[in-house]
Amino acid sequence: MKPKKHFIDRAQTNGSIDRLNQLLSASHILLCEANGLLEEAADLMKRNGLLLGELKQLHNQFTNSADRYFREFASMVTTEEQKMDMFSDMDGFDEWFRKWAKLPREWKPSELRATKSEFKNENNSDYDKRTD
Repeated sequence: MKPKKHFIDRAQTNGSIDRLNQLLSASHILLCEANGLLEEAADLMKRNGLLLGELKQLHNQFTNSADRYFREFASMVTTEEQKMDMFSDMDGFDEWFRKWAKLPREWKPSELRATKSEFKNENNSDYDKRTD
């Protein structure tokens, strides 16, 4: 459904369209960042067997909803210049946000040493024969 031309003209004249573009652009960058963080968290939960039950269902619903939103938003970005500007803005914001939040992009889980009981259970062998 498209708004009537006189509504669009009035919104352009009073500056609402410019403000709307700024608000939508800023919110889109925030949504992209949040989506990236949630996907990173979901990947960690999956790798560690923690994405289960209702949380898994809610994550799948969120992912489907986010996919629909991003497809619709992408239809509004029509030129290559707009796309490149958007990706540049998103990359810059991601870099700044991760620095502020102390979330480095490159991260690996630390290797944990097994306790005596965990080692016996996991390896079904004698812990005391292990060399450190």
